[in-house]
Amino acid sequence: MTEPFPFYQGYDCYRARYPKDAIAQILSGITNHPIVAADIGAGTGIGSRQLADQGVQVIAVEPGAEMRNGAVPYDGVNFVEGTAEQVPLETASVDLVTSFQAFHWFDFAQSLKEFHRILKPDGRLALVWNFWDQQDTVSHAYTKSLYQASKPADKYLKPAEKFSLEGGFNALRYQLFWYGVYLPYFKNLRRYIFTFEQFLDLEGLIGLARSQGSTPQSGVELARLEAKLAELYDRYATPQGQVRLRYETHLYLAHKN
Repeated sequence: MTEPFPFYQGYDCYRARYPKDAIAQILSGITNHPIVAADIGAGTGIGSRQLADQGVQVIAVEPGAEMRNGAVPYDGVNFVEGTAEQVPLETASVDLVTSFQAFHWFDFAQSLKEFHRILKPDGRLALVWNFWDQQDTVSHAYTKSLYQASKPADKYLKPAEKFSLEGGFNALRYQLFWYGVYLPYFKNLRRYIFTFEQFLDLEGLIGLARSQGSTPQSGVELARLEAKLAELYDRYATPQGQVRLRYETHLYLAHKN
């Protein structure tokens, strides 16, 4: 069985980066230089570092101490403690707000209100997710293995949240956003899709799986998941000893109203 490792370490080691074309699209047309960005829910700073590589001055806002402490020091990235609903930045202080793989964890309306507050006039918002491509055989099989091993999502919901009018309204707002038709406090919402590939050995497949918050981290359940991933590896590995996962990156861009 794979040796234990801190959650944040697996997150940074095995999570895919974001396509260069997506990063370029986020920054395209911003005339202020240097660009100052707030990366909200920054985790260990994967997206923050990619922005910094393009000369952006990044304030990485992250509530989790383990994530912040596990982040690699990086020129152009400054970590601060904070949440999407209470961002510890001045009003109209940044050119760009980003959230990589995190916006779905935030309070929908309150986070957007905060993003609107800290952005300069006509500032830009970028919300980004990497997804395994479900039209790709290997990526679909990998996703299915993780889904079957994951704890049911509703175990993390309070009873009142499972069957409430407010919960249904929030789900509807997310669906409208997801289809690119609704994002309060912002205008000119646009959606872009990019594709890329990640190549992983068996250790990487398991490490990536364990970096997902809902997958088992120890015990019989982890052993069962590792066995499934070993079967997937044996079936799909290339002669070079790697499995190819195909991704779709969804990027949503909007401007401050």
